[in-house]
Amino acid sequence: MKPAVNNAGRAGALAALPEGAPVVVLVGRANAGKSTLFNRIARGRRAIVSSVAGTTRDLNVGQAEHRGRNFFLVDSGGLELGGRERLGERVAEGALRAVALADVVVFMLDGRAGLGPGDREAIALIRETGRPMVAAINKMDRAGMEAVAAEYHALGVSPMVLVSAAHGRGVEELLDEIVERLPAAEAQPSSPPDLRLALIGRPNVGKSSLLNRLAGFERAIVDDSAGTTRDPVDVRLRAADRDGLLRDVLLIDTAGIRRPTRVEGELEHFSVGRAIETIRRAEVLVLVIDSTEGVTDQDARLARLVESEGRALVLVCNKWDLAAKEGRRVAAFVRDAQEQVPFLAFAEMLFTSALTGDGVDKIIPAAMKAVDSWRATFQTAHLNRILAEATAAMDPPMIERRRLKLMYVTQVGHSPPRLAFFANVERDIPVHYLRFLATRFRAALGLVGTPLLLSFRRTGRTWAEARATGVVRSKESSGKAPRKAPRRAPAQKKRK
Repeated sequence: MKPAVNNAGRAGALAALPEGAPVVVLVGRANAGKSTLFNRIARGRRAIVSSVAGTTRDLNVGQAEHRGRNFFLVDSGGLELGGRERLGERVAEGALRAVALADVVVFMLDGRAGLGPGDREAIALIRETGRPMVAAINKMDRAGMEAVAAEYHALGVSPMVLVSAAHGRGVEELLDEIVERLPAAEAQPSSPPDLRLALIGRPNVGKSSLLNRLAGFERAIVDDSAGTTRDPVDVRLRAADRDGLLRDVLLIDTAGIRRPTRVEGELEHFSVGRAIETIRRAEVLVLVIDSTEGVTDQDARLARLVESEGRALVLVCNKWDLAAKEGRRVAAFVRDAQEQVPFLAFAEMLFTSALTGDGVDKIIPAAMKAVDSWRATFQTAHLNRILAEATAAMDPPMIERRRLKLMYVTQVGHSPPRLAFFANVERDIPVHYLRFLATRFRAALGLVGTPLLLSFRRTGRTWAEARATGVVRSKESSGKAPRKAPRRAPAQKKRK
């Protein structure tokens, strides 16, 4: 199995990175310390580190910098040539594809375990790609271990650097060798993405298959075994929005999230925690549901978690090709889902098949529509026209023998939108009326896929009086809460 060298430009697993961005790939046998070195160089806990061999299965990408040079660092799965396990073979294939498209390859060797039977073959394959290579002998934790590494010189790789990824020994020298072999620096640095989009869901619902479809290549390992994805996998791509404009998207695939009582083992528990961190890192979450099973209690919990974190949401019902064969219908599926979990009604629901590709092209436009709603700001005058229509359509309720009077409303924040209602009562607003107001404002403002946060503050002024005293402006675009009106000094009594 020889990786093909692509001289025409990047393609395949690294095509989603910015054009011209230098890429450094870490390869080597399982448990040689690639993830530990990745985390030290990338200065973040992006790859999962464990003593269990084969922890990293997907290509994990991070950004790094050394002596003013920025580059992308790729942590690949274990390069075990001649392995018998199907999943192990696919991990090795992914690592070799990444090697063929890298600018510099760092081949990691385990200084404690010694040369393995496949190390020479792997190095020969890497040499055939013509990519610059640096050998790093890891786990050289103590001074005076140079004699132990003498056998590695027979590989004929130069330069060869002794490192301890766990303790940082030799890492600076390794980075010097890497940077020296990088291509000439690009004049323009890469810009941040327009959208940070993450795929979440229970294990084995098809998240990695969808990521591969969206990216146009196999970046994440896909297998029938639940829990195949362990590291969050990042893919940068360009996609058209609703107006046909190309926008940069950072797409993240996460480990499947189970209920805490069903999380098995240290690695899976760590993966679940990292997936929850990813929810906070993203702007829009795509909750992938198995259509053959319908919306489960765990799906509902994940949606609640997304809403509680204030993130936008798109529901993707995957495996619809199988569900359709079982006789399921879209209208009935939507009705049952909204009856079972009413708060999901604000999110757009898509029906896809990662296997055939049906409906996958609708995911990113739906996410862009959701993030536009999530970031939106509105004029106060427009909000108060909607409020007037809402109070005319339904009388505000009685609260403790007092009729609720809504004086005015203004936007006090965005991402997600936050509206503050100034009224004569600020607490104990009935739930049904809160739901009514949220529905009216969502429809009138065209909000899709974003939480809408409502709060109430007590005041005795109407909107016109508040504007006259400078409490509110005609347009709230700063995201700050309105200023309180200055208190008037008490009038002094006249002397007789």
